[in-house]
Amino acid sequence: MILIKHSVKPSSIGGLGLFAAQKIEKDDIIWKNNTDSEWIITEMEKNKLSAYMQNVFEYHGYFDKIQLKWKLPLDNARYMNHSSTPNTYIDSEGNSRASFEIDIDQEMTCDYNLFDGSKRDFL
Repeated sequence: MILIKHSVKPSSIGGLGLFAAQKIEKDDIIWKNNTDSEWIITEMEKNKLSAYMQNVFEYHGYFDKIQLKWKLPLDNARYMNHSSTPNTYIDSEGNSRASFEIDIDQEMTCDYNLFDGSKRDFL
């Protein structure tokens, strides 16, 4: 679940992005790993969903490399865009933290390759 003040708005990366609405210090937790804030299903369960919902999982969700399950964030974390030079990192508990200071109105990004095993091509 997202722990910081934020906004969702158009991103120069593409589509919508997640932006800081407060100054975030290095190592602050941005998103806390919490199963209550994600819809978690197996590949088999995903395949039983409507084509529309499968696309929602594939576009806004990710395939967790460790748990081998599809996860769809139920909060605005689904708008965090990929970057090969992200300003966040994943700690040992699966929380998303600031890699360095993030200013107000700066887009928050993460490296999908660190946790997404869906084999999608990222920017």
